[in-house]
Amino acid sequence: MANVSIKKADHLLDEKLMKPEARRLYQIEYAKVLLVQKIAEMRKKSNLNQKALAERLGVSQQVISRIETGEKDNLTIDTLTRLARALGHQMKISFHKVTKNEAPLEVS
Repeated sequence: MANVSIKKADHLLDEKLMKPEARRLYQIEYAKVLLVQKIAEMRKKSNLNQKALAERLGVSQQVISRIETGEKDNLTIDTLTRLARALGHQMKISFHKVTKNEAPLEVS
């Protein structure tokens, strides 16, 4: 699988033409893409392949593949926390005030 980098594409969305609900759905899907890319990036920086990470989590390599390709829609807080810990990271959840058109999710 080739490395694909997603860059901010908000400038491609014309707010005058985009209905608020469509924009909200786009922002959520965009955040999901960034999240699964971040997981894959952390795994690679930890010098782990999918199989090694799967063994740390007690799941199959296919589960890790589905997570990293966005095929696994039900990423729970527990799963994300276990992934972070297995990769030597801590997961933080925070809530901030946003303006009307800001993305509801941010991945860092």
